[in-house]
Amino acid sequence: MKNIVTLISAILTTLLLSTSCVEEPTTTFEEIEQRSLKAWIDKYHPELSDNYQEVGGYYVDILNKGVMDSLPITGKDVWVWYDFTARDLDGNICETRSYELATQLGTYTDYTHYVPAFRFSGKEAHTIHEGTYLATFNKLKIGNDSMEVRYGTKMRLYLPSSVVSGNGSSTSDGGYEGQFALDENIPMIVDITIYGHVNNPVAYEGEHVNTFAEANGGLCTDHKVETPEEDAEKSAMRRRVIARAEESTEGDSEVDTRPLEFFDGRWHQPIDTLAQLYVNYAYTPEKSMKFDVLGTDTLKYPGENLYVGGSVYANEASMSDIDRRVNDALIERFGKGITYDEVLTTDSLNAKATAKVWYVGRFLDGYIFDTNIDEVKEIIYGKVESKGEALSFDMKKIEENKYILAWNYSVPTLRQGQWAAILTVSTYGYGIAGVVGSHTSTTTGGNNAYYDYLNYMNYMNYMNNYYGYGYGGMYNNGYYGYGYNPYYYGYAGSMEDTSVTVTTTSSEIPAYTPLLFQVFVE
Repeated sequence: MKNIVTLISAILTTLLLSTSCVEEPTTTFEEIEQRSLKAWIDKYHPELSDNYQEVGGYYVDILNKGVMDSLPITGKDVWVWYDFTARDLDGNICETRSYELATQLGTYTDYTHYVPAFRFSGKEAHTIHEGTYLATFNKLKIGNDSMEVRYGTKMRLYLPSSVVSGNGSSTSDGGYEGQFALDENIPMIVDITIYGHVNNPVAYEGEHVNTFAEANGGLCTDHKVETPEEDAEKSAMRRRVIARAEESTEGDSEVDTRPLEFFDGRWHQPIDTLAQLYVNYAYTPEKSMKFDVLGTDTLKYPGENLYVGGSVYANEASMSDIDRRVNDALIERFGKGITYDEVLTTDSLNAKATAKVWYVGRFLDGYIFDTNIDEVKEIIYGKVESKGEALSFDMKKIEENKYILAWNYSVPTLRQGQWAAILTVSTYGYGIAGVVGSHTSTTTGGNNAYYDYLNYMNYMNYMNNYYGYGYGGMYNNGYYGYGYNPYYYGYAGSMEDTSVTVTTTSSEIPAYTPLLFQVFVE
């Protein structure tokens, strides 16, 4: 950073000397920064001078053109999978999606899903980072040629702060931070790899859910009332189910006459009008699920079908080993759940005022993003930060439950003491916005104050001129709408050591993410 600061200081001095004492300087900060960035490129990477992009004022170094017979994403409305690592001009990492780099930096967390970002790039709007968006949506000028970004493209972007839009804490939240926060109005170097794109994320997500269901018991979506024309065996089974339900009726208690075929090990719709919301009523922790499945489409990035990052998952022999340990813990605490023969003789939740729900929330690659079961926390995180409690589910005023729609539609169809697995697309989960990740963050005010003071002096009062969304701004008052900014500015205050601690822990749930919940009902 000292190189760019020196260059900016030199340019500022020249401008001041050439300006009359009665005239106000007309040169903007953006113009000063553009000149200083060009001087830095000319000195350290002169080979990139011809790769200057007029729109955005940045430079591009193509590391790999990608698979040339794949469809480019330039100029299209698409959802893009991409990896990135962001640095300042001295090489200090301020944001990364790589768990290997996070481990080396000491910023790795066990609740962070270190996989490529999945965001929208379009003509009218975008949720992809600003500097990255310019490089993916527009054609790139590379020397005397032009280039379109596509699958496999790897590039290094040298971005001025005008397209980084620093807000004073441009590291993201949720475990993707580097060792350093990028101060405001600082240029950034971003390494980016494109892993693929889809035009219709809803269809892609739905295909993933259906394929997962087919690989884990099979899928059944036809729950219509059977007609007289049905074969005798099905009709006889229906009569047996109705008879057993009538025998188990006591007083005016409401009895769930859900047929036994719902407990056949397949995935069923709890509401037959809701596509791709499924419940496996016969699920039990006795049997592990298969997580290495995807739709018929090709993989978008290495390991998309199976999470292998992080200290817990990467150090185990396989995801199945982790799943076995989790399942053993679940059975030890809650048992195996009701059996097929106990279905219609077990109380329906409809007759209860409230139900207590224990759960393990997972992505479809097996990664556990949330749970209220302490034994599972111990396995995944190595500790229990806060003791888990069963969630209270109001059975009388279901619409007032502050849970995702998948739960409100599915939990009422369960029974007392039952295990079940709920599989859902994001429509009934956290939607296209997802959920921002966060964690415990402690900063020491003295050191930050010192460096902020230097930056303030070096940038001649420009520090506070251009507040906006940071690179990674979707994690700081951006697309997700969450206000989390633990960075402490102290240049105007005391230089004594102080600390500001924000204590929250949760995993990021990206846009259009299908979810799996293993639930036990008390």
